[in-house]
Amino acid sequence: MKHSIFKTLSIITVFSLLLFSCEDKEEELKEVQEVQELEEVNEAPTEGAIFPTEVSEVSEQVALIQKNGHEYQFVSIGENDDMVILEKLYGDAEINNDKSSLEEGLTPFDLFVSITDSGLPVPDRIAKTAKGTALEDSGREIQLAEKSVQILDPNYQESIVQKACYDVGYTGFRNTYCGGVPVTSTPTDIRFCDNGLWYSNTRNSYYGGSWRERDDVYTWTNVVCGLTRVQFYAWKSSGIWPFNSWSWHLQYQVDFTNGIWYAYYYSSEYTEREVRRTRPTSSGSFRAYTRFF
Repeated sequence: MKHSIFKTLSIITVFSLLLFSCEDKEEELKEVQEVQELEEVNEAPTEGAIFPTEVSEVSEQVALIQKNGHEYQFVSIGENDDMVILEKLYGDAEINNDKSSLEEGLTPFDLFVSITDSGLPVPDRIAKTAKGTALEDSGREIQLAEKSVQILDPNYQESIVQKACYDVGYTGFRNTYCGGVPVTSTPTDIRFCDNGLWYSNTRNSYYGGSWRERDDVYTWTNVVCGLTRVQFYAWKSSGIWPFNSWSWHLQYQVDFTNGIWYAYYYSSEYTEREVRRTRPTSSGSFRAYTRFF
């Protein structure tokens, strides 16, 4: 009888220890999950935050492709998969204001594959931007490019419109580069058509009373004489949680000359973003279209 009681008590004790052990494990996992969630919290940009003038990331031209009146520059940003595509028209395409080949949702990889021969290997930085099975489906090899891949058009002509102050006009810019009217936005697709003549212009992913996290930015800029500087900012953290701090980082900047320019900032990182346009030489003006999506 006594032996049976002790045996029962032993079983209860072991069961209780196992139960508490499981509960402790669950509590530990819960705490780890809460820490991970805290680490992922993105603090919203603060009013009056400083915008640096020094570029924080190293940029490098990965490829330069000239084809059918369109010149594309593929520029890698930093060490991840961020990339900027710059498009400039030349020759008849420039005179006729041809439509850009950069369609909605087109990654740098998609564009590179669409404008190059099927046997050409893809530079590794461009291959990083392939989504899903796109790289496998393309059948392309990856090339660890030590220098920029350049495919030049033998019929390339220097810009004609840059010899004079080239202005597509208020209505022309709105209809051709803003997609007509009205320009509508949503929390996940924020658009601005600033088709008047500007001397400075700032647009960001703030919509509906709060900041929105977006990964990609499309821009069109009609530079009317002079130079226009376009700067791409991202709200990023520095340090390691919980000692990290959030601030604006200047990811990339480029100076555009007279004419029509397209710049597409591609990234897989969702964060608050801002595009600033200024005139570094205080000459000329510009029209602008900006889209965060």
